Amino acid sequence: MRFIFISVFLLILSCTKDDTGISEKNSDDFNSSLKEDYNRFIFYEGQATYSINHNGLDREYILYIPPNIESRTNLPVIFNFHGYQGRANQFFNMTDLIEIANENGVVLVYPQGAPLDGGPSHWNAAPLNSSTPSFVNKSNVNDLEFFFYLLDDVNQNNILDLNRVYAIGYSNGGMFSHFLACNTENIFAAIGDVAGTMLLDTYNNCNPSSPVPVLKIHGTSDNVVSYNGFDQAGFKTVEDVVNFWKTNNKSNEQFILNNFVSSSWANYMGPVNFEKYIYESNENDSEVIHYKMLGGGHWWDYSLDQNLKTSSLLWDFFSRHSKD
Repeated sequence: MRFIFISVFLLILSCTKDDTGISEKNSDDFNSSLKEDYNRFIFYEGQATYSINHNGLDREYILYIPPNIESRTNLPVIFNFHGYQGRANQFFNMTDLIEIANENGVVLVYPQGAPLDGGPSHWNAAPLNSSTPSFVNKSNVNDLEFFFYLLDDVNQNNILDLNRVYAIGYSNGGMFSHFLACNTENIFAAIGDVAGTMLLDTYNNCNPSSPVPVLKIHGTSDNVVSYNGFDQAGFKTVEDVVNFWKTNNKSNEQFILNNFVSSSWANYMGPVNFEKYIYESNENDSEVIHYKMLGGGHWWDYSLDQNLKTSSLLWDFFSRHSKD
């Protein structure tokens, strides 16, 4: 592992660890070899950028461990995936989760999407070998396998509570959070998606073995990932996405509706009306929550109100869900 740690003293350290190569996500040999390295290395608290080599490609991720935590074990973790062409460091600053992490002892992980020829970064959010591949899948990089490798890499010295692993993403990253939930088994306590969707092949091939609590936030005036979907790109509608997870989670058809009106961070757009739909289940503890942002665009945040910022909404949701 190679990492770069930036402290207030501008001290730069580095360390390397070779990629052992993983062919299956649950390889015993792979996990065993990693654990041997874990016994010799401890992450630093605060923000740092690390690098791992996976399938011959150097992949970076930002890791934030809250300072002054009482214990360096059993910490919840949020994986947050940037949008298409995004940069992990910019997304880390934009999403405003540090205060929540500090107050609640949450580990934050911001992976960097693989670069395409020419530079733009992306997440492959649908099966790679599909007969009708989405145009969003822009390479043959196996991001699903990379996630498993990354999860093991972050969980050095058993720092994480594996009952409280969460994933959320923005735009293309939101698409990837659905793909992860569809293609992992008993990993996530909950997922979220802001301004993303499920891609057609992910939607058609998704068959989770258990309920997955889902938070879906989307603006009705989003002109990049339309609220009403985009058939040519294989973008499902928000209604399709919400209904899929309602069915998977055996949610009740009845819902609770709350309304909020807030000033938008984009003043030229005027106020945004939040419609919060809550779907619960009588058979399990999962829930599906959808924030329908009337007049909202292709944004991460839809409000200037701290209580209605996306970081607050997602932690309010994630904090209620654990696998145990």
